Amino acid sequence: ALPYCMNRFGNDEAEIILYGDIVQKRPMDYATGKPSEGLFIVLSEFLEDLKKIEDVSKITIRIHSAGGNAYDAITLHNRLKELPAEITAIVDGVAMSGGSLIMCAAKKVKVNPASLIMIHKCWSFVWDAMNADELRKMAESNDAVDRAQAAIYHAKTGMSEADLLALMGNETYMTGREAMDK
Repeated sequence: ALPYCMNRFGNDEAEIILYGDIVQKRPMDYATGKPSEGLFIVLSEFLEDLKKIEDVSKITIRIHSAGGNAYDAITLHNRLKELPAEITAIVDGVAMSGGSLIMCAAKKVKVNPASLIMIHKCWSFVWDAMNADELRKMAESNDAVDRAQAAIYHAKTGMSEADLLALMGNETYMTGREAMDK
């Protein structure tokens, strides 16, 4: 598989390959103390690279991502959405979770019949002892993230927030054809 990268073609076109997990910073290999090898879409690297192509008129994004950090995926979506370029996303494999949010930044989306799209509500990992007030606060934060994600899906599909939140709550998997029908 190809890693995350951006390539410029002439003055007017660029291709972004988004293969990997969406992360705020590259994970560390605890055994070696060095950055983990693997396919990662690192927010800071993406934003720095985006500066090199933000003036092109046409961008193709090739996606194969099971998602990752929701906050970073929302940021990537928003930065892509504000570009003046005509953006086409091609789902080479999967656009799941945060990958599906990034996909929605494109004006045109192409999926193969065997591509997979998955949407779900955000998750939180709890590694601490927490009281009910702290847990409610975390749940309220998750609800806000879910509403932000639903707003992205609504802008792309026109579906209602209630319908989208129901699909997200059910962790909905769709083939390329099923996603296009929605």
